[in-house]
This record gives sequence, structure tokens and C-alpha cells, in this order.
Amino acid sequence: MTKNRLKIFAKKAPTEPGIYIFTGDGGKKLYIGKASKIRVRLLSYLKTTDPRVLKMISLAAGIKILKTNSEIEALILESQYIKKHKPVFNIMMRDDKQFGFVGFTKEKYPKIFLTHQPTKSVRDVGIVGDVRDENISNKRSGRTPQTSEAIKQHIGPFTDIGALKTTLRYLRRIFPYCTCKKPHNNFCLNYHIGKCPGFCCLKDSPERSRRIAEEKEYKKNIRAIKDILNGKKTFLLKDLEKEMIKLGKKAASSLTGEPRQWREKFEEAIELRTKMEKIKRVFENTRIIHNADARTPNNLDTLSEFKKILKLPDVPNRIEGYDIANIQGKYAAGAMVVFKDGKPSKKEYRKFKIHAKKSPNDTAMLQEILTRRFNHPEWPTPRLVLIDGGKGQLNAAYSVIKNIPVPVIALTKDKKHQGSKIYVIGKKNPISLSKLSVNTKNLLLRIDAEAHRFAILYYRRLHRSSVEKR
Repeated sequence: MTKNRLKIFAKKAPTEPGIYIFTGDGGKKLYIGKASKIRVRLLSYLKTTDPRVLKMISLAAGIKILKTNSEIEALILESQYIKKHKPVFNIMMRDDKQFGFVGFTKEKYPKIFLTHQPTKSVRDVGIVGDVRDENISNKRSGRTPQTSEAIKQHIGPFTDIGALKTTLRYLRRIFPYCTCKKPHNNFCLNYHIGKCPGFCCLKDSPERSRRIAEEKEYKKNIRAIKDILNGKKTFLLKDLEKEMIKLGKKAASSLTGEPRQWREKFEEAIELRTKMEKIKRVFENTRIIHNADARTPNNLDTLSEFKKILKLPDVPNRIEGYDIANIQGKYAAGAMVVFKDGKPSKKEYRKFKIHAKKSPNDTAMLQEILTRRFNHPEWPTPRLVLIDGGKGQLNAAYSVIKNIPVPVIALTKDKKHQGSKIYVIGKKNPISLSKLSVNTKNLLLRIDAEAHRFAILYYRRLHRSSVEKR
């Protein structure tokens, strides 16, 4: 492949994340790589002076591209393809670096490790926690591992250790697992912040005996992480959805029985739904690896784009996001989050307990919380209101606040529950998120996700309080 041919191909390549495959004669895979922006990555090959890369390009007969929804999916897909095809130039161009692997121990409550090479022991691995400067190997960091457990399984290879660590940090928030090196008497810090089940690392105690039945749930978490790293996210989501529906049916059939039983089933169902939504949100953000805190690098430009696209009179330096959480109307909760200059202002967050006793109706609930919110003239007036929903929710919100006036938009999800477009009052057709800049899109998704998180948090508190009173 000549450089001119590579240049022509690269300029037509997509700007989305994904993997690219340099192929030789007969379709043989020469090199497999991942990129957050495929076009930019391919164009960078035109500037290389590395003789190995130049040799690979000269042998290439074509390039195959597979787009993904996020960098995390690109990381996982790249790992699968390298493992399957073992391209010769992936090995040649590693320099002194080594591939990364994720290891799982044989313990009753398996731990997760990172290692450079798949071995049967853990002498060259580092436990995967949430410390950002965690070294991948104890050999490199000079530490002595405090466990002699053998590795049961490895998943890999992965070319980007930093991206792999970030991925595991996000997954641990959804599927908690233990990183404690020794058993202890009291619950660890990670238990209190929701990143460890807690009972798994306690010494023998009455508390552990009472919770030993949760061993099955712990193993489910480990299996879920394995499925995601093995590229089986879709199958995992389908299994979770089936389990959620099954629990919902059991709860419905138990309505005439013991109240606590059907409430517990409903609670389990919403926990599964929340996990599914969290998984989807992790994979829908294309910049999640290199922008772990999802902060907008240039908030002024982003907010200025909002003003231009929505034809606002002012830059929306105060945006309020709203969402509702409930299951068939029970313990319904509403939430308001505030973003000032593109950043969350948590001291101004507000929660609303829904008072309406009518049948479940998200539109009516939304109208209720907006009416109550705008009955507080002492609160600063937003420059933009973002709600979760479609045209129905948009019109309902506008009917409440049209006399203030405040611009309002609705963020709509697609069949995969990923943010896809926004509806704007006065515009017949919605605006696709794909037409917005990455920063603007990510800010919208973050506000929506934060409103959802805050609403779910308050819903759980209401539900827990109701159960405790009985």
C-alpha cells in the first residue's frame, strides 16, 4: 500500500471509535489497532518514520474498519481480534512493552488481578483496586503480594493497560468485588462506598454467617465482569433483562400475599434495571476512557454551542436536569440537578417526593415537580431545562414553565437506551446528538445521567424507609 493510497483511505475513514485492521494478500491480518477517532489514527501513520511500521504499510493490501460505540468497546474488540488472529506486527511493534491480561483467582470470593503474562501464580501481578497510580506488577513496584492463591482464568491480551484499569474501575461500581489482601474484623472502606460486598473479606463472625448466602451474588458479579471483558455485553444485558422480567412477574403474582415479599421482588427488579442502565451508560460515552470524570475541557465553547443550536438569548450557564424514578407509581421520586458553567453544583440539587396518588404517569409526575420547583422564586432561574423523555414530556414541561419563560429540551433514548436526539420547543424535527460536538453531547448525557442517579438514590431511600416502618 502506498502512502498516497493510505492517505485517500484515511480521509474517508470515520471519526468514531473502533478498531482498524491492516490486511495483506489473501486477507491475512498484519496489524490490529484501536482508536478513539479512527480517521485521526490512520492519518498519523503518514508521519511515521518507524521502519517496522513502514514495512507493515508496504505489505498491506487493504484496511478493514469496525466501528464501536465507545473506546471501551474498541479496547475489548481489539483484544478479541488479537487473541483470535495473532497478527505478526502486533508482536513486532510492542518494543519493551508487554500485553496486559486480567486474571481471576480460585478463591471462594475471587479477586481480580492485572498481569503482563498469563501465569499460574500471582507473583507478577497487582490487585485491581481504585488507586490511580497502581502499578501493574509487584515485580515493577517492588511489593510482595500477600496472597498465594493461584490464578484460575485469564482474559486478554489488552494493549492499553491504562484504559483497561479505567474500564475495571467503572465496572466495579456496577459489580462490586473484593480487593482486600487479608480478612479483617470490620467492614472495609470500599464496602461503605459501594465497591465491595463487605462480607467477603470479614473474618469468621456472626455477620458473615448471616450473609453467606450472598456468595452466589458475588460470583454473579465476577461472571458479569468476565462476560463484558470477553465481549459478551449484549448477552449479559439480555440475561439481566430476563431476570428482571421474571422478578417483576413474581412480584405481581405476590401482591395479594405478604407485603414484604412482593416489595423485595420489586426492589430486586429495580436493582437489575439500574445495573442494566449503568452498563449502557458506561458504553455509550465515547470519551469515557481518556475523560474519566466526564468533564468538558472547554465549557465556554460548549455552552456557546448550546446557545447557537437552540437559538437562546443567553449562554446557558445554569442548566437544570430533571428525572423521575418509580416502579408502577410506588415510592415515586423526582430529582433536580444543577450544572453551573458546565459543572455540577451539588449544593443546589433538590429532591421531590411525588404527592400524586393517581395511577403511574411520568408526565403528570414531571409536571408536579416542575410546578413545585418554580414556586420557589428565591431559587436562581435556569437558562436551560433538560428533561428525560420525548415530545410528551417536553410539552408537559413547557405547559408548566412557558410563562417564566425558560428554554426547555427533552433528551430521548433509542432502543438501546442510549441518548440519541433532543426535542426542542418550536422545532418540528429533533436534533440528533451525532450532529453535536463530542463535548456538547457528553455534557447533555452527563446531566441526564446525574439526574437519573439522584432520582434513583432518593427512590431507594423512600422505599427503604417504608419497609423499616413496617
